[in-house]
This record gives sequence, C-alpha cells and structure tokens, in this order.
Amino acid sequence: RSRFRHRPEDTALYQAVTEHWPAFRERAEAQGGLPRFVVKEFEEYLDCGRLDRGCLRLECRECGYSELVAFSCKQRGFCPSCIGRRMCATAANMIEHVLPREAALRQWVLTFPFPWRAVLARDGALLGALTRIFLESVQTFYAKRADAPDGKTGAFTVIQRTSSDVRLHPHLHALVLDGVYREEGTSLLWSPARHLQTRQVGEVL
Repeated sequence: RSRFRHRPEDTALYQAVTEHWPAFRERAEAQGGLPRFVVKEFEEYLDCGRLDRGCLRLECRECGYSELVAFSCKQRGFCPSCIGRRMCATAANMIEHVLPREAALRQWVLTFPFPWRAVLARDGALLGALTRIFLESVQTFYAKRADAPDGKTGAFTVIQRTSSDVRLHPHLHALVLDGVYREEGTSLLWSPARHLQTRQVGEVL
C-alpha cells in the first residue's frame, strides 16, 4: 500500500464518473457515438492512480525502503492530478525559459458562436485553422500599432473546451507579448503597446 498515492477512487469526481460513465456511453452510442478522444479520456482517467491497474515498485538501493507508484493517465482533459502537474510544469517552463522578462503580457480570449461549438469540439483541424487566423490577426494589429510592418510579437495559446459550468464551449486563451520586437541592425528592439481601448479590441475581432 502506497502512503503517497493520491487515491482518486476516494474523490467525488471519480465516484461520479465510475457510477455514470457506462450508462452515459451506452446512451451516446445509441445516438451516433462519442469521439474517440472522449472515450480515451474517460477510460484512462478511470485507470489513473489505481495500483490494481498497473504500478511500479521503486526501492532505495541504500536503505531498502520501497514504494509502489501507480501509473498515471497523463491526459489533458479533467484528471485533477495529471492536469495539475502539467499546468505547474508548463508554467515553470514558460516563466524560466520562454517568456522574455522585458515584455509585458496581455491575455486575449476568443469565443465562438454557439452553432460552431459542437463542430469545433470534433474537428481539430478546423479549430487549429481558426486559432492561426486569430493569432495572425493579433500579430497584424500589434505590428500596425507599433508602425513596424516587420515587427513580431509572440503568443502562447491554450484551448479550453468547457465553460465554468462544464458545458461544451471550446474557446481560446492566448497569452500574447504586449508589443512587438523589431530588428535594428543586429539588435532586437522591444516596442511596447500603449493602452488599448475597447473599440481597438473590437477591430481585431
């Protein structure tokens, strides 16, 4: 028995999924089925952190202490343990190795019309194309605002698939450098954006 295992089977979320997932999947199959990634997310979540679903025994060569470590699902959907580790690791990497310290950041959020949402939830290529259009539009806006046609900004985008009440709602959160870099000789100069007004954000939209 591992003292440090997070014991997902004791949580309300795990118990709710365990109880209702089989009936939910059966009902969905009768109406055309679920996307494969949804089925994979649920099935692997139910195996996450369970010693009876697969584990390793790690042992200290010096003192002989051993510990069982259950396999994790490593999914990106709703597993609190795995998504929490991924969020912390991603944030640390962005702050320490990616984001420039001299540049301010601005969050841009893009939502889509209601009739599009079910389609975007299934069509990753379409959602990817819309994400690129969105970021290109923001890039063009920053370059024009800085009067630097060749200026470049940078962005880190996360796709959120649900709203706060867990309804289907794919939308984009983009952390964007609030300005542009432009070349001057062999140097890169940072041009910060000025205060943005609501109407200017509307122009990007």
